[in-house]
Parts: sequence; structure tokens; C-alpha cells
Amino acid sequence: MKRLIFLSMFVLFFSCVKDKEVVEKVIPYNGPMMIAENIETIYSDSAYTKLKLEAPVQYVLQNNNREFPQGIYVEFFDKGADPKAILTANYAIFYKDQNLYKVSGKVIVDNKREGKKLSTEELFWSPVTSKIYTDKFVIIQTPSETILGDYGLDAKQDFSSYSIHGPHGNLSVK
Repeated sequence: MKRLIFLSMFVLFFSCVKDKEVVEKVIPYNGPMMIAENIETIYSDSAYTKLKLEAPVQYVLQNNNREFPQGIYVEFFDKGADPKAILTANYAIFYKDQNLYKVSGKVIVDNKREGKKLSTEELFWSPVTSKIYTDKFVIIQTPSETILGDYGLDAKQDFSSYSIHGPHGNLSVK
């Protein structure tokens, strides 16, 4: 009887050790919790569309950040039916805890009404403050001039006004 109990305990002990080794080999899942395709999100205020965000793919990550691995397309509106400005980028991520978008890869902000266009490789956009900014090299094109900024810029999200850091280029002085 003692041998049977000892043998049973021995088998149980080694079977638990084996399970422990298997558990240690399991790698936790770190991928997205949700994947959405062909998304379109519209933000409005007082029955006016403020912005429309479109993306081919959106991942909702475990920390509730949202990643747009195939890029985004954002239209900014004021009270008109046509967008005032359009933001495009090859990649984007939304940091939920900061309420901040980081867009990168051929970033373009095109103010259609004023004919101004911003090009850069990385940009941050805060929907709360309605501001965009970067510390990277920027190119701004207007109907009459091309301005380069070596150290980035700060601007309104619709690119109606901006401040360039380290500007140079063909400037018209009035």
C-alpha cells in the first residue's frame, strides 16, 4: 500500500513538472484584439461634420491604441460641405492615453481652399487641440512660393496657419 501511494505521488509530481515546462514555453499573444477593414469614422459637432477618417485596415491593440498599418485619409471640415484640408499618410497610430495620432511615411496635408500643401515624413496630430506639429524636415508649397523648414513646424490641423522652424526657400515679402 505504501508503495502504491509513493508511486502515485511520484507520477503526480513528475507529471506536474512536465506541465510546468509546457506552460513556460507558451508565449502570450501580443497581436491586435480586433481588426477592422475599410473603416470610415465621422466626427460631428452641432450637426456639422468636423472630420472624416478613412483607412483600409485598423487594428485595436491590447492597450486600446489603434494602428493603421496601411495608412489613413482624413478630411477636415469647417461649416462647408467640402473639406477644407486633407491629411494623408502611409502609416498611423493613435495613442489613446495621450489622445494623439502619429502619422508617418509620405505625410501630406493639403489645404484645398487656400492652395497650400505640406509634405513631411512624420507628423503628430492632436484632435483635442486641433493642432499638428513635427520636428522633421518640411516642405510647404503655396501658389507663389516654396518654403523649407529644417526643424519642423506647428500648425492648425486644417493647415490654415502655421509657424515654421528653421525656414528657408523662395519667400515673397510683403
